[in-house]
Amino acid sequence: MSVVTKVVLQMNAKLGGELWSIHIPMKGVMYVGIDTYHDSGSNRSVGGFVASMNDLSTRYFSKTTWQESKQELISQLEVCTSDALKEYQLLNNAYPERIIVFRDGVGDGQLLAVKEIELSSIKRALSKLPKMPQLVFAVITKRISQRFFLKQGSRLANPLPGTVVDSKVTSDALFDFFLVPQHVGQGTVTPTHYNILEFSTNIQPDHLQQIAFKLCHIYFNWTGTIRVPAVCQYAHKLAFLVGNHLNKDRPLSWHTSSIISKHRTCCWTTDTGYHDVGLNQNPSSS
Repeated sequence: MSVVTKVVLQMNAKLGGELWSIHIPMKGVMYVGIDTYHDSGSNRSVGGFVASMNDLSTRYFSKTTWQESKQELISQLEVCTSDALKEYQLLNNAYPERIIVFRDGVGDGQLLAVKEIELSSIKRALSKLPKMPQLVFAVITKRISQRFFLKQGSRLANPLPGTVVDSKVTSDALFDFFLVPQHVGQGTVTPTHYNILEFSTNIQPDHLQQIAFKLCHIYFNWTGTIRVPAVCQYAHKLAFLVGNHLNKDRPLSWHTSSIISKHRTCCWTTDTGYHDVGLNQNPSSS
């Protein structure tokens, strides 16, 4: 794909176009992505929060928060979640029936802290609704050492995109699985690890695995699949851009929030203007 084509696709998305979408039969679901960016040259970190506003996952609400330097856990998720729910209700005339949260950027040693701080904050926001939505909370880890291979006769090959490993090599104490989201032209494909900290829903684990894989297809800044669900990559890009461009002379208590309305799909607004979420680069290495 030429550079001109990529630029035109970005222009189309910013003008409200939906470049592509996925079909998930389950309706009334809000998909949430959370990530944190740490700026080595600053005394503050930025948390990015992105939530889908429609069934096609092509419209998003976003919010960022400031926190102490190198602080990975986000303490303001109750406010972020409440604001996202209000906007979802405004656009859809109803609150979501299910919420599936994908948290990127935390290690296995922080799972308990994430459950006690971030998951509890989200639950407090949900408890204020007339009816408690079903909740799934998954922690995503990309930097792992596990590799999987497909045996083809006497040869070993990379497994096909969409391959899920949820037994034998997974934890006995946790609900977790590995997902191969991408095809690589050379080398060994790296799977993504999902640790499920909350599964208060009537959907089946297989359905969650299929949803996670489908969401890897709708990152508008890359025409292929990416390693994490698109809401996670958008949260990462949002936190990265805010941390780099708005982190120079703001007080610690300052925050930026924005809503991507039905007229916007792939950029965020702040008090200083629009910020593109992508650089037309393959995010698979992020």
